[in-house]
Amino acid sequence: MVDMKVVLVLVSLFFTKAIALECYSCRGESAQTCNSYEYCPHECNNFAATLSAGGVHIEQIMSSCLPPAFCVTGRINTGFLKATVNSRCCKTDRCNGQVLPVLPKQAPSGKKCCANSDCSETVKCEGDEDHCIKGSVPLDVQFPTKVSLTGCASKSICDGLLSLRQFFNVSADIKCCEGNLCNTAISINLGLLIMLGSLLTSILFL
Repeated sequence: MVDMKVVLVLVSLFFTKAIALECYSCRGESAQTCNSYEYCPHECNNFAATLSAGGVHIEQIMSSCLPPAFCVTGRINTGFLKATVNSRCCKTDRCNGQVLPVLPKQAPSGKKCCANSDCSETVKCEGDEDHCIKGSVPLDVQFPTKVSLTGCASKSICDGLLSLRQFFNVSADIKCCEGNLCNTAISINLGLLIMLGSLLTSILFL
């Protein structure tokens, strides 16, 4: 006689797979010819990110499963550090087979934002970086040392921060502003910016 517990486990596995999406799951060069996939409770995702700082440039391309809150495309620019994210989500099986390109470089737009807390330094915004942002990001999630994140950002990044706050239920006063050098007086709870910085760093260095 078949053990009822075994039957229940098999039925549970069947229905879990039946209601989940099949998403391609690859990163790096393998994302160009991805044949691996995973079962996803959220949405399939294509993701291309860059991080440039101190003459070092890193790119990460991946296909995976991510919650819709992470479907953000935009840029952050502090002058010393520049980060871009190009992301696309979809809701059908293996719909993320397309590899997204990293966002191209853009020319200065004429807008300026403060690059430090007292605005003694400024950064020239580029392209669609139409908002100013202010915060800090930890160098490592296990240590409290932080670096400043003050500069330019795309509106989509500001909107994405609000979505991430709702997804993680983080109590954060997120404020981006549109005027030149308007981020000299922004007062924000840094919790979500810290989380976003840690997330981007972990994705790029995996």
